[in-house]
Amino acid sequence: MTLSEHFLNYIKHEKRYSAHTIRAYSDDFQAFNSFFGNPSDDKLLKTSAKDVRCWLLELANSGIAPRSYKRKLSSIKAFFRYLLREGNIQTNPADMVIMPKHKNPLPEFLNNTETTNLFENITFSNDFSGKRDKLIMSIFYSTGIRLSELVNLCIKDIDFSLRQIRVTGKRNKQRYIPIGSVLIEEIKNYLIEIESFMGGQYSDKLIITEKGGAGYPRMIQRIVSKYLSQVTPSEKKHPHKLTHTFATHMLNNGADLNAVKELLGHSSLAATEIYTHNTYEKLKTVYKQAHPRA
Repeated sequence: MTLSEHFLNYIKHEKRYSAHTIRAYSDDFQAFNSFFGNPSDDKLLKTSAKDVRCWLLELANSGIAPRSYKRKLSSIKAFFRYLLREGNIQTNPADMVIMPKHKNPLPEFLNNTETTNLFENITFSNDFSGKRDKLIMSIFYSTGIRLSELVNLCIKDIDFSLRQIRVTGKRNKQRYIPIGSVLIEEIKNYLIEIESFMGGQYSDKLIITEKGGAGYPRMIQRIVSKYLSQVTPSEKKHPHKLTHTFATHMLNNGADLNAVKELLGHSSLAATEIYTHNTYEKLKTVYKQAHPRA
């Protein structure tokens, strides 16, 4: 087993990273190794900071997005950090490589008019597909969960008596998110429709296909894009946009930042604070409109 395979096993079984994250690390290792002609483990242990910089320079010249560039460097740093911990190397060559700063774009979200149009003016069909599609949009906006979390959400994770859902997030961490009466009714109506439409033969996942199988990311992405296309001219029509909308609207309406952090399942406030920039822009607008000397 190679060093990179040992590391992938480590983050899978000990760190309990998601399958998506593990694939990303694996892809980054393949790119790194390919650049150096797939070196043996002995040569890999002799990697220098100059080697890492050469690889990153190649990535930069290829026109890769800054976010991907940063993630790839983080992957290599984590790999050599693991080797350092295991005693295979004495220093982490990637630690001596400084990531150039770049400005992170603010997350895009639906404004109030677009949100109203989505849930009040768009017609969803009154059959299984229509009720499922509307529920998908409602869950994203009402809870702020991620695409992977919705895909893995099971019927048993819905607690109607406590009015909450149990969500399994990154590294299998579980959290409970409260749900309102409107969403509860939508879930109940959808479950009745499932039983009628499927006749008892369907997956235990909440979101399923027309054939009763578990819903999958690409299907949900297509559904979200379909309906967002009807309410916003923005090119970004992915599920994250509804998650961004949830967080931004919560903060704009006075929610505590720590509370939003817990609802989103963020490990630190830094990931949540990006939404305060959108809130600040709203405050500036209000100030300009209301203050006599603005």
